[in-house]
Amino acid sequence: MTREEPQLKPEFGYHLGIWYPLAWRLLATNKYWSPSLWLPKDSALVIDIYLGLWWLLEMISIVVCSKCFHWMGLGTYVFVFLVSFRFVDIMFVLSSILVKGFYKIRGDWKSVNRITLLVIGNALEIMIIFAILYRALGTLLPLVAGTKPALDSFFDSLYFSVVTGISLGYGIPHPVGWLSKLLAMLEASSVFIVVIAVIGYITSEKKRVHEHKPHEHH
Repeated sequence: MTREEPQLKPEFGYHLGIWYPLAWRLLATNKYWSPSLWLPKDSALVIDIYLGLWWLLEMISIVVCSKCFHWMGLGTYVFVFLVSFRFVDIMFVLSSILVKGFYKIRGDWKSVNRITLLVIGNALEIMIIFAILYRALGTLLPLVAGTKPALDSFFDSLYFSVVTGISLGYGIPHPVGWLSKLLAMLEASSVFIVVIAVIGYITSEKKRVHEHKPHEHH
């Protein structure tokens, strides 16, 4: 009687073909600099504090840039850099989720509702971040990051960001500079990735629960 060889699962990321090594090496660099991946995933409190601190920093940047810097000068560039770093942090984490092909490892993200709310929170945060970028860069670099009509207040920038993020596209205001057009495309694509991540996670989790559900005997 021959011994049956166990079937090995395909290597992680095999569905990406030759692009997998390049994509995964790029995304793997995130663990060296991204604070999101330093957090203990079994501690909801730590994660909530971390996210809360970023939201607080973004609110502070809005107030300080509006009241103190009037969206001009070196101070505004500093906040642009900080919120841009946060955006890259969010997108690297979400992209790594999609490239890995699964949304949960044992011990992580025990609540489907929690991870869904966190990712939706990321989508809202992305729109806040881009509102800051539209307002700041539109003032600092009006020739390349301007809109028509110009975004004269943060509320106008937030409106433009939300309309762009959810692809509503009223058309007024609209980007006219190459940088503002690039930001609009980047924001719309990013929110789309967030939506895919949420749908994919829920689908993956339902499939996992179904596979582990004990078969009923009739």
